[in-house]
Amino acid sequence: MSKAEKTALKFRIAGIRTDEFAILEENYNEKDPIKLTSEINFGLLETEHVLGISLSIRFEQDSKPFIKLAVSLRFEMEEKSWALMVNKEKQEIIIPLDFASHMGVIAVGTMRGILYEKLTGSRFAHFILPPIDLTRLIRGDATLPLVSLQNSETRD
Repeated sequence: MSKAEKTALKFRIAGIRTDEFAILEENYNEKDPIKLTSEINFGLLETEHVLGISLSIRFEQDSKPFIKLAVSLRFEMEEKSWALMVNKEKQEIIIPLDFASHMGVIAVGTMRGILYEKLTGSRFAHFILPPIDLTRLIRGDATLPLVSLQNSETRD
């Protein structure tokens, strides 16, 4: 696939879902340092030409989460774009790094909005999802077998 083809993949966002949300107040102490961990996964629904991305974050202190959020987005690919990513010989789909990163940026922005809404009115309302360095989570093309739903995983 040429660079022009990689950047011209056509899609629409077909779904957004909050998979998990929790505030664990007992794990929070205003004085302790906070760590943010994140995880990203890719998946597919071959018969529907859908790529999926799920992203989860945890605000933690002493390895104990006090805010957890996981979201999933579905990207319905145009048939021609889907075909560009399929390797029939190896029975896999290759999501180019640039497009995987684009999906990640959309997922992070979506997650930031969801987190804002979920925390509004709580004592945690001042927590805003900071920028996430997707280059640490998505290091190359994502290759998935052409069997429905799961996944390539990377952790930070």
